[in-house]
Amino acid sequence: MPKTTLDDLGDLAGKRVLVRVDFNVPLDKKTGAVKNDRRVRGALPTVRRLLDAGAAVVAMTHLGRPEKATAEERKLLTTDRVAERFGELLGRPVKKAAGEVVGPAAAAAVAAMKPGDVLLLENLRFDPREQKNDAAFAQAIADLGDAYVNDAFGTCHNDHDASMVAVPATLKAAGKPRAVGTLVARELEIIDGLMANPRRPMIGIMGGAKVSDKIAFIRVLLSKVDKLLVGGKMTYTFLKARGVDVGATPVADEEVTAARPLLGEVGGKIVLPVDSVAANSDDLAQTRVCDGAIPAGYAGVDIGPKTVALFAAEIRTAGTVIWNGPVGWFEQPAFARGTKEVAEAMATSAAVTVVGGGETAEAVEQFGYADKMTHVSTGGGAFLAYVEGKPFRSLAQIDDR
Repeated sequence: MPKTTLDDLGDLAGKRVLVRVDFNVPLDKKTGAVKNDRRVRGALPTVRRLLDAGAAVVAMTHLGRPEKATAEERKLLTTDRVAERFGELLGRPVKKAAGEVVGPAAAAAVAAMKPGDVLLLENLRFDPREQKNDAAFAQAIADLGDAYVNDAFGTCHNDHDASMVAVPATLKAAGKPRAVGTLVARELEIIDGLMANPRRPMIGIMGGAKVSDKIAFIRVLLSKVDKLLVGGKMTYTFLKARGVDVGATPVADEEVTAARPLLGEVGGKIVLPVDSVAANSDDLAQTRVCDGAIPAGYAGVDIGPKTVALFAAEIRTAGTVIWNGPVGWFEQPAFARGTKEVAEAMATSAAVTVVGGGETAEAVEQFGYADKMTHVSTGGGAFLAYVEGKPFRSLAQIDDR
């Protein structure tokens, strides 16, 4: 059901708007510099609209896993460098609430804001209460704003995060407006439309490693798509479940168990690779193309050339293509061909093309095809969960239109 959007917030002149963004970006491990600013760029339309309406924006995000970081690693997880990049992309200064997530210093920094100002709070997960939906923590954040905007699709499935659930709930109790931003509204519109009324034929492409992690998503796709093309490490799970020798390719027993109930769909809706690129597990420079079983000492690293051609042909006939999970070890240039050519086939097709976030989004951007897709999701786990039909407590805090 459509949610309240920025259009429904009314007059924002002079108001302070809390905007939950997803700036959980990859950082250089030595300098803390932002390595990929795609998520920051994704929030710009919402922030600019709020500023144009005369509001001041208080942005908030988590960054990394400070609860598992060493003291040295934790220093790199402040939002200082993210604020710098945010300001560069926005074209205006972004102030930083330093030292604490909430407290006197953060409250004073927000109180000093004028219309058109932008401030980024410290990494939300520096305060352990963020991941506990703590009421006092939520109240301290809610007191900083007059309205709330959720523009962090990538964390919409995090039901335990105060900034996603308890903060908008607190604002709701106070009668303050809550809405989804431009990015989240677009994600919901695309995915809802994709599931309800796709152009046919509808092709799904599944890659990545674990069948068990995506079993619910796979079942939903099988109920919707005309064909499901399988690649990535998932390939070897299905092959092993069918009794094919996969050589040194690591496949856990629980993954084989998860794949077995789906074997009846192989040859029907599920299309497995007809060949694979395999690399010597002791010397990755030694590779071979295998039409069936993978020899001892070799591990599967990419779909083979026959499969590339097969998948590209299927994509050319499609009315809709939905892709989640690389079909090979694309981070290694020698094993990136399959993923790159799937991306190229989608980018040059006439189909509605949707990329399901995470590593797949990184791949299409790396290969220069992101702008040629109909939609590249900003949420990996959130994309999977939303397609599966899981309810999001974060979205429940936003009124329906």
